[in-house]
Parts: sequence; C-alpha cells; structure tokens
Amino acid sequence: MRALPALCLIAATPLTAIAQDTDTQPNFSDVMLEDCALVQNGIKRLACYDAITNPPQAREQATEEDIEKANAATEELDFKANTVPGSDAISNGNVENSQADSLVSQYFAAEKALFSFSGGFLTHRPTYILPYTYVHSPNDRPYSPRTGFTEYDNSLDYDEAKYQISFKVPLLTGFFDDKTTLWFGYTQLSFWQVFNDDASKPFRETNYEPEIFARYAAQWNIGPGRLEALTLGINHQSNGQSEPRSRSWNRVLGGVAYTYDRWLFMVQPWYRIPEDESEDDNPDIENYVGYANYWAVYKIDEQRTLSMKLLNNLKSNDNRTSVELGYSFPLGDTVKGYIHYYNGYGESLIDYNERIQRIGIGIMLNEWL
Repeated sequence: MRALPALCLIAATPLTAIAQDTDTQPNFSDVMLEDCALVQNGIKRLACYDAITNPPQAREQATEEDIEKANAATEELDFKANTVPGSDAISNGNVENSQADSLVSQYFAAEKALFSFSGGFLTHRPTYILPYTYVHSPNDRPYSPRTGFTEYDNSLDYDEAKYQISFKVPLLTGFFDDKTTLWFGYTQLSFWQVFNDDASKPFRETNYEPEIFARYAAQWNIGPGRLEALTLGINHQSNGQSEPRSRSWNRVLGGVAYTYDRWLFMVQPWYRIPEDESEDDNPDIENYVGYANYWAVYKIDEQRTLSMKLLNNLKSNDNRTSVELGYSFPLGDTVKGYIHYYNGYGESLIDYNERIQRIGIGIMLNEWL
C-alpha cells in the first residue's frame, strides 16, 4: 500500500481538468455549504467547497496573523484528522483510532481516482532502490536438492545493490459489487553486483513474480479495529535462469488485512501447487520459508513508517524464522529515505535454503500506506 505517488498525481490532475473546463463550470449560487458534504467523490467534494468559499479571495483578504493562526490550528489535524468523511471513526468521534484505517480508505479511493484519470499502472507492493547493501556472508555455491551445487564464474562481493519494482492493473472492477476487483500484479526483485568490477558488474539474481488476484474491500469493523480487505489469487515466482540455477514455484495465495490505530497487519497464507519431481528445482522450499507471510506496518507519522515481515516454517524440530525490517523517513520534500534489514531464508529464490543477513540504505518510491 503505497499511495504517495498516486496522491501527488491525483492532487495535480483535477486542477488541470478544472482549468481546462472553466467555461462549463456549474452554477453554485443555489448550493449550500452543507450540500457539499453529500458529494461522495472526494475530488468533486473539494471542488464544491472551493467553488462556494473562494479560497484565493479568502487568502488575499486575510492578514498574516490570520494565516498563522489557521495553520497552527490545523497542523495537528493534518495527519490525525485526515480521514474519509462519513467513516465510522469520525461519526463516533474517535479520530485517534481511525488513523490507519482512514489511510487504507484513502488508498482505495486514490486507486479509483488515479485509474479513472490515467487508466494506467497502479502501485502494488513497496517499490524501493537500495544502491548499497552489505551481505554478511554471500552464498557462493547455491544448492538445489535436484541439481546439486553450482558456482558463479567469479567470487561474489559483499556489497551489492538491491531494488524492487511492483505495480498492478485492474482487469475487472465491480463484477460482484463495487468493492470487488480483479487485478493483475507484477513484482520484480533484483540483486546487482554493481561494485564487482572483476565480474563486469553482473545482475546476480532477479525474481519475477506475476500474479492474478481478486480483492474484496470488506472494511468490516471487527474488535478494536477494522478488517480492511480479503484477497485470493494465483501467484508464480521464478528467477528465469536455466539449470542448475533455475528456481520457481506456483502458489494459491490469499491475504487478510486488518488495521488498528496506526497499525496495519497482514497475513498472506499460501498453498503450493504441486510439481513433477523431475522438474522441481526447490522441492523443500516450504521447509525454509513456511506457509505464509506475516506483515506488521506502523505509521509513525505522515512521513515515517516502520515495517516488519516474518516467515516461519511452523516446525517444532529444525524451526527456521526469517525477519525483514524496514524504516522509511523523509529525505527532502519529495523523496523518502529507506533503511532495510533482512536476516533469514527466502530473500531470493536462488538462496531460498541459505541464511542471508543483509543491511542496506536507499530510497523508498512508494510503500504500503
């Protein structure tokens, strides 16, 4: 969930549309201020308020003291009260507990608005670039139970770049109701030995992950928080290499997203679709990465986010746990910095059965919320 680029584009696009359509503006002389609250579309609702209140004229007539007073009064509300009008949190007066679920609601609304304007790709999973990461002990000899050990042409550097690109496109919307959407998603995770001059800076590993999934935006109030969404789909992941370095698997992948206060919790269980033993390059992958992703995302404030992903094979004997930690923070006016840490198995398919410990720093282009 990664709404920052989307929201920026949404903020710019309607202004252009309004400017181009000046000659056909509706007459707001008979519209009362309270009528604007009944407009469901957020962008049109804002346009309705602006048409009646005339913000440019108000700013021209206001003194510097008036402007400073208004800014001070709304500074605290910029994050806490940035909720969707009409939500249960607002109607109950519970602004503090509505922070995370309101952000999810805004993200859903941003998806619809951005696609209606552009008709293009939407953000899916976090997209980030880590120009520098340090790996404690690179795996020079990847191993598969079927194909055995293999070696790289040159020794691996401890330093490499890592980046992830992720997007999705709606295939069908509202085919059961307005909350149900069928998506195509694509995620690419790459590891680049950019500092390895002896090996001509090769891309050591790239994982390609296309998927088709249905998402139901439930937004049910359950317990102290809200169950935001349910997903179910088919997921393929492979590294696109030939034997003996080939790795791939297919899964039926589900998902449950739940918010409380500033927290977003996600559980993504999967069932691996069986393969023929003669073609399976990673038959024991679930012994290392388990049967689900477990995510916890904490929105510290509007600009800073903490995230944690856990993997566990759920075995009492030979138990294996993996953890991924992330921290995004403001870096200038438009870019977020990102600190990334991984310790465990399954960071990449080629190293699914090798414990990797990595720390890196870079920029976050979009994140969960």
